[in-house]
Amino acid sequence: MNAQARPPRARLIRWPHHLTQILTAGLAGFLTLLTWPAQAEPFDAAPFGLPLPEGNGVMWEDPREIHRVVVHFKGAVPPADPVRLEYWGSWWPERHLPKDREPGGGDMGWMELGNWWKYNWRVADAEAKAEGNAITFSFRPVNAKEFPKLSDYAAPFRYTLKIRVASEAPLPAVERVQAFTDSSVESRAVRLAWEKPPREQPKLEAFNGGVEAVEKVSPLSHRARVRVAANPDPNTFDRTLVTVRAGKEAFSFKVDDLASGPLFIPNAGVAVLPDSDTRDYSALASEQRARGAKTLYDRVAELPEQTWRKAWDGMPRKKSDIYFPLGLDGGRQRFRLNADGSIAFRSNDHYLRRRPGADTPRLDLEKAGVSVSFDLPGKPTFRTLAEQSLPIVTTRWDKEGVRVEQVAFVTPLDGAKADRPTPPGDAFAVWLARFTFTNPTDAPKPAPLKLQFRAGNQDLTLRNDEDGFIWSGQAVRGHATPDTTRSLEESRWPWTLAPGQSRSLVLKVPYVVLTEPAEHERLKQLDFDREHAAVAGYWRRQLDRSARLVTPEPMLNEFYRSHAMHLLVNCEREPNSDRRFARVGSFGYGAYGNESCMMVVDLERRGLHKEAQDCLDAWLHYQGTVALPGSFEGKDGVLYGAGGYEAGGYNQHHGWILWMLGEHYKFTRDEAWLRRSAPGIVKGADWIIRETARTKDRHELERGLLPAGSLEDIGDWWTWLSTSCYSWRGLDTAAWALEQIRHPDAQRIRKAATDYHRALITNFTKAMQRSPVVRLRDGTAIPKIPSHVHRRGRCFGWICETLEGALHLLITRAINPRSQLGTWIVKDYEDNLYLSNQYGYTLDDFDAHWFSRGGTSMQACLLLDVEPYLYRDEPKHALRALFNGQAASYFPDVRMNTEHALPHLDDWRGDHFKSSDQSNCTGWLRYLFVREEDNNTLLIGQAIPREWLAPGQRCGIERTATWFGSTSVLYTGGDNQISAQVEGPRRNPPKHIRLRFREPNERSLASVTVNGKPWKKFKGEWVDLPGDIGAAEVKAGFRDGSP
Repeated sequence: MNAQARPPRARLIRWPHHLTQILTAGLAGFLTLLTWPAQAEPFDAAPFGLPLPEGNGVMWEDPREIHRVVVHFKGAVPPADPVRLEYWGSWWPERHLPKDREPGGGDMGWMELGNWWKYNWRVADAEAKAEGNAITFSFRPVNAKEFPKLSDYAAPFRYTLKIRVASEAPLPAVERVQAFTDSSVESRAVRLAWEKPPREQPKLEAFNGGVEAVEKVSPLSHRARVRVAANPDPNTFDRTLVTVRAGKEAFSFKVDDLASGPLFIPNAGVAVLPDSDTRDYSALASEQRARGAKTLYDRVAELPEQTWRKAWDGMPRKKSDIYFPLGLDGGRQRFRLNADGSIAFRSNDHYLRRRPGADTPRLDLEKAGVSVSFDLPGKPTFRTLAEQSLPIVTTRWDKEGVRVEQVAFVTPLDGAKADRPTPPGDAFAVWLARFTFTNPTDAPKPAPLKLQFRAGNQDLTLRNDEDGFIWSGQAVRGHATPDTTRSLEESRWPWTLAPGQSRSLVLKVPYVVLTEPAEHERLKQLDFDREHAAVAGYWRRQLDRSARLVTPEPMLNEFYRSHAMHLLVNCEREPNSDRRFARVGSFGYGAYGNESCMMVVDLERRGLHKEAQDCLDAWLHYQGTVALPGSFEGKDGVLYGAGGYEAGGYNQHHGWILWMLGEHYKFTRDEAWLRRSAPGIVKGADWIIRETARTKDRHELERGLLPAGSLEDIGDWWTWLSTSCYSWRGLDTAAWALEQIRHPDAQRIRKAATDYHRALITNFTKAMQRSPVVRLRDGTAIPKIPSHVHRRGRCFGWICETLEGALHLLITRAINPRSQLGTWIVKDYEDNLYLSNQYGYTLDDFDAHWFSRGGTSMQACLLLDVEPYLYRDEPKHALRALFNGQAASYFPDVRMNTEHALPHLDDWRGDHFKSSDQSNCTGWLRYLFVREEDNNTLLIGQAIPREWLAPGQRCGIERTATWFGSTSVLYTGGDNQISAQVEGPRRNPPKHIRLRFREPNERSLASVTVNGKPWKKFKGEWVDLPGDIGAAEVKAGFRDGSP
């Protein structure tokens, strides 16, 4: 609060009616603030909380470590024994923060600190002592009674967001509460050095502290004395923040940050200094310029452009080989093929039971968790896919001087056909593998093939017969066909190979046991070579339907092509339906709406609109069947349910799916589908509108946005920024789609989208003003937008702060990506998040590796960090983020990415195919060549790497679907000339096409011809073309010499 209005020596929080109204409005920091004696006095956190509606306690926006509580009553104090102190539960104490260090690493990203909505009240094991009109509660160790199993954590405090006093007997009204933490209070002085005299007297307010006095030293300098909470714990939430208001502008700073030097804040025209630092603003500005320090963002702009090869070479190689999923197109029976040739399956029975199909009754005939191993080495000598993209895996090993090769794939039990339609989702799948053992030496070598079948963590007792069947009880578990008559002996084929000799065996393993004679016969009749050719033909045909990437980098071309197969495998078909569930992982993960939409939009970009629509129709069919976890009133209209395949409960799911429904129409212009889907779109929009209306009486920072709910992988319920961004985008897109068909609800939903956007910007601007500025590597400090409205500053862990942080304002274009705020956000990410202890990766040699190992999150291809750079037209930054993220994730032998490079960049972790993350990466590769800038403009060649346009190089993309129709472009580099063969969209062409030529030496255009005729509409690197140009050959000429 303003220091001049502060009553002297007010110690305790008092809650009369008018003050309760102020607190409810979120102005707790403006309360009567504390003063303390000169001796170190415990910090009372109660004045900086919000009163509970019942008037018997306090809650905070951040968890507090409470050591002692004093409750003052208005009437006679009751006996202490029947009065209890309760605190709000969370993951604490089972999971707790250290007090001596800032924890880092990827696993800490999943740490939850609590929220106001979930969990329950706990009775504190505390000693209560009555004195006067107050009861003092002192805590016993938390493991003495409450959590006795935590033998090594005897915390004498409670870590919580709420406390209250309770009793079975009536209690007198609570007058005030004190809640003491382990922080102490001390007085410090700070200086404000201004660039220009402020027009108004600055007003200072303190949170977790008090402003004692503000003195104008000179027109360009103010001095303030502040009561500060001091604590050596790096993770305490008691830090004192001071908000400076000068007219309409406001910013906050953390007093403890001054221990590292002054805060130089050019955008506010001020510097904040310790009182002992007498420099003025101009001196600090001169010193900052003289140091020449730069942000990583600025250094990327100055350095040579990142290339794929440099990014790949700059990443450490993975310590181990990833597994490869094998399955049918849309099938729900998948095999995990490990690097040692073993397979594992039956890990997703819960999905098969939720949507019963022909395979469901077979699940009870064998315990889940089935595996087959062959006693082969864990490290192959070679591994690849057929034609570098098809799901036929060849793996080779050296085992004790014998060369072993396995060729494996999956086919339907009734056999594959290259031209067959997509099989049913519950079609029985069979894993086929041919093992070939070769002795390359000049001496005989034993070459046994050992088989070990396990189910439910137990070895299976098997028997074989003369027809090659492998029986488990009365059901067939497999079939083997060796190239000799020697049969299975004690789970092995005991070959001995003569010098130069080879032996082979074909093994067939069905996903479920086979009980019917007709099934046995079909299994026996599966011929390896015939099925190999048919499976290859089927997948070749499917992949040929997709857009095609052409670059000088085979790894990128192969990944792009193979990913279409990953999408079709993971988009699982519902039994007896054409609907698909876009599962974001092949085995454990279901349909996580936000990430599933990343897959669906990539299907659209590839021209696979039928498969995309099948996924969207599933969400519309099951709309309103499953609620999202949050403080919501209902589920009617919620886009989340997917017939039991829905997963995650991320509140942003709904906004993403609502957006994707509109995107499908943009890509297809299928008006009949849109009219059929319009009722679901309206219901989805109305759910946001109804739930948002319920926040009108809540905290001012929550009003106009969706009520508090879950984040991505974080179960804490808050009003999260990313959820708010995607809810607005969903509403905005829904309004646009309905406007296209003149739907009667379009205008109403458009107004709701506008109102939501206003609340989003207003509320998070206020949250930014409450949050302390953050330092950049160039010596400046900038404003910081928090990840949820109640957080003052950074959240905890990389998921909340990096993956779900302020960048989503740019990704969704809720703000102008090119704005000053947009620049601050990307600079903060580059300097403080991607490479950091708590929010990203750490490097053993920062200077050597920051360029090729930075620019991405700890889930490198999930955060859409490339797109803001494209929106800002910063190709250098976009290429670095794309190539580094892909290089951190990619396994070139099997043409797939890992979900996480965790805990370190040379590790891998996750559920694969992680088709959502991969879809983002393939989408970014497409955007290098073709991107929809807005509803009227198509960009071609915006961010093509310059080296790809060197003489003799060819690059482009063929048949990519856009909002305007199918588009192709193929660039060819030459001497002082680059040509672009363009096939522009014809269905509903844009108003404008902008074609870019990023010449390797950064030269501007000197001349342009279109279809052999001179063309004058060009400037710099861009050529402006009419949107309906159709087929055109554009040749760009460049002058000799420098740009």
